[in-house]
Amino acid sequence: MMLIDSEKVCVFIPFAGGSGLSFEALRRAVGTDMPVTGVTYKRRYQKDVTQAPGTVEAMANEVIALIDNLAAREVIVFGYSLGAIVAYEVARRQHEFGPHLIKLVVAACRAPHLFNCAQVTLDDSEEVFLKTVAKFGIIPDFMFKDSAAKHRMLPSLIKDFQAAASYRHLPGEPLGLPMTVLGGSQDPFAPVQDVMAWKEHSQDSIRLEFFEGNHFFLTQHVPAITRMITEPVSPVTLQPVSSQYLDSVSL
Repeated sequence: MMLIDSEKVCVFIPFAGGSGLSFEALRRAVGTDMPVTGVTYKRRYQKDVTQAPGTVEAMANEVIALIDNLAAREVIVFGYSLGAIVAYEVARRQHEFGPHLIKLVVAACRAPHLFNCAQVTLDDSEEVFLKTVAKFGIIPDFMFKDSAAKHRMLPSLIKDFQAAASYRHLPGEPLGLPMTVLGGSQDPFAPVQDVMAWKEHSQDSIRLEFFEGNHFFLTQHVPAITRMITEPVSPVTLQPVSSQYLDSVSL
């Protein structure tokens, strides 16, 4: 496992089906300010995924092991979609690793107590699964056009969604660290009010920001999101959300 000797490191936790190579443009941008390491779960994109992590807890275990092996003194954790839930569970267990967790950034995800995959069909054919997931802008178009890519990525995608579907939030103390929460104004998988509910999970400063776009709004707003990840940690007042977002989202 790579050791990163740096004052501060950003750890990227991917969306369902993603890997440590996801978020290429954002990783490059953040990487101009600090080292970045992406999480790739074991058995990612392998034909046999039986040994891949099958629960959010198992995913968090792998992330914690990665962080604990970093030589960095401070860590920022960024999680996207399912990765946001994994990041949250990692933050709840920050006493288990050496580097100090100084900020949690989560994006495109309902608050943990509201998280669910009810819109996705997991108990039917692969085609039905892909079609239900595609409605939320989660599936890249090439997976429908390239059979080789589909064959390679689908087992991991299904495994991740099974892990997501089995997740149940266990009540506990709110997190005592700064948190930045990002959402898309037209994201049907993470509606605005459900994203705003992250404030219930922080006893420290929390920043809420919403961007134009759907579930993968990140690709359209890399410079702004880079600033929010890399900006110095300081007390931030809870940001009000424009009524245009609340009025435009069907809950």
